Amino acid sequence: MTPWGAEEELDSQALFGRTILQVAAALDASAAAFACVEVAASLAEAGARALVAGAPGPLVSELQARGGVFLPFAAPTRNPWKALLNRRRLERLAVREGVELIHVRGAAALPAAFFVARRLRIPVVAEFDGDNRTLALDADSILTFSRAAFDEAANARPEAASRLFLGPRGVDLRRFLPDAVDSSRVGRWRQTIGVKAHERLIVAIGLPPARQKIFLAAAAQLKAKGFFANDAQQARFVWLWRDEKDSARAAFDAEVEKLGLGDAVAQGGIQERAAACLGAALVVVGAGDAALCIEAQAMGAPVALLAPEGAAAGFAPEEIAAPPQVEAFLRTGWLIPSGQPQALARAAEEATRLGATARDRFSQRARAHARQFSAERMCGLTLSVYARHFSGAGR
Repeated sequence: MTPWGAEEELDSQALFGRTILQVAAALDASAAAFACVEVAASLAEAGARALVAGAPGPLVSELQARGGVFLPFAAPTRNPWKALLNRRRLERLAVREGVELIHVRGAAALPAAFFVARRLRIPVVAEFDGDNRTLALDADSILTFSRAAFDEAANARPEAASRLFLGPRGVDLRRFLPDAVDSSRVGRWRQTIGVKAHERLIVAIGLPPARQKIFLAAAAQLKAKGFFANDAQQARFVWLWRDEKDSARAAFDAEVEKLGLGDAVAQGGIQERAAACLGAALVVVGAGDAALCIEAQAMGAPVALLAPEGAAAGFAPEEIAAPPQVEAFLRTGWLIPSGQPQALARAAEEATRLGATARDRFSQRARAHARQFSAERMCGLTLSVYARHFSGAGR
């Protein structure tokens, strides 16, 4: 079993002059499309031809500006005749462009990619992620994005151990640098949501409506303890909506009123999340959105990560450093077990009571942890996996 990061030492010159094709559903605003563009830019810098095939989207212009080549290709289809046609189209594309390796993002294009790769005798890199992930286990190199996925793939196909690689998805941290966010921007954001400059904020960013109850229950528990009545350390819970017209907002308002939290809870939109993270004493995110968790830590914010419903004991995602995986003094946040608002309330108390020195150390650890998930690191590690197939290590 090979850790993805162990491949960084491979000779990057192995990619010079090579033609690499990435296949994605679309160049939209998704994480897969972002990764396509970043990896294509890194390939171009390494002297390779970086091709991306998929449906058009808003990232096409960025891809082209950064040295990539866009090739329209509609992979997702349930029609068997269209699927067969897609195989032939992808084969013609690969032959015409002289493709030497195919990286498939998602399962939709895997059958076509395998067909073409076997016909042309070129390697396929696939991702053990999402639906129909077992299809990816037949690839020449298999990327996994969590220790749990890595172990699952290794257990499902032990003979594929030498083809498995573990690494980060990669998050765009260029917009999430504390020095890049002016204090006046944080002040304007606070004014927008109606909180005072001195209030310590527990900010929920991008949580699904199903997590409203645990968030508000934690606030209610703290109110019962007099947490919000402390004039020397005023605090507020803040819920930031992905869509401020969300239909769940009425239910949220009703629950706030029912629990008597009108003075303790504020609301706003997610658009200014960099300023929100910088201005928060604690950022609350869900385990299903690794990017938000990493972005918050990149801004130096302590994070409370809500485990998914029904998560097994010992659930420990890589995007946060928290006990029992690390000692308490090394934590970058708190892992909140499913259905335990008391754990979130405790995390909020601890985070808001951090002194200036402790908070500074916390922020330094969080930023260092976030850098492990940078887009730059993802690209370097991805290219090292590609390079194995041209240096002899992947054969």
